Amino acid sequence: MAFGQTGKALTLALALVGSSAAWAAHGSYNPMMPRQLSETSAQADYSYGFSILAGNAIDTLEPGNRAMWYLNYDIFDRYLLRPVAHGYAKLPRGFQDSVGNFLGNLDEVNNIPNNLLVGSVDGSLYSLGRLVVNSTIGLLGFFDVATQIGLTHSPMPMDVVLGKAGMEQGPFIMVPAYGPTTARDIHGATIDGLPYFSVSWPITIAHWAVSGIHNRAQLVPQEAVVDNALDPYIQTRDVFLMYDENAINPVAEGEVEAEDDFDAALLDEIDG
Repeated sequence: MAFGQTGKALTLALALVGSSAAWAAHGSYNPMMPRQLSETSAQADYSYGFSILAGNAIDTLEPGNRAMWYLNYDIFDRYLLRPVAHGYAKLPRGFQDSVGNFLGNLDEVNNIPNNLLVGSVDGSLYSLGRLVVNSTIGLLGFFDVATQIGLTHSPMPMDVVLGKAGMEQGPFIMVPAYGPTTARDIHGATIDGLPYFSVSWPITIAHWAVSGIHNRAQLVPQEAVVDNALDPYIQTRDVFLMYDENAINPVAEGEVEAEDDFDAALLDEIDG
């Protein structure tokens, strides 16, 4: 399994069951890599019958991505990250929650301006309040006091800001030791990473390592989703892209877009 982006790749695994609402209409603005990058990419047909991947992403780098998938999943994850993550997952739940709270508190630094960029003043104020409260009363963020007093968590990573501005995903990319991502996500992650550039490299690397291990450990119960997939690469790619798209154009819980000619009785017949 991949390192940095594994959380996105599997957290919404059950979304593969349905919800065509996650597949947005093709946009008109993509300053990085337009879908018309080539005739081949513009006319590509992808797995499961989708002619356009979620967020209008393209996978013209599939041969190289599959090679990187093998490196990440069959080598890095199997022999390094998975054993470490399983060991971490056996630590007391309270300890893991404290680490997650600390990492989440650091993200509030980006949530404050990013919420403003999408016009969410309330979200920005909540993020500011959470940063102040959890950094002080919550002992550097290890305890989520802010939630207990009603300060709602309002995450807003820069890749979502860019998506809401109309920027498409661009090419899907499997990065060694980092995991699945897209051109848009790389731009967003680079911008969100600017605060860490002001500190020493050891601190930045430590943050990346702890975050990767913590996020990977939370996915231990979902490993079978990828392990048992007919094509783990496609499974991870499509779920990752659907997760990203849902963050920009969220589908309400329980909402399903039915096809006009869909016959619900068919399901009853299949169920027997």
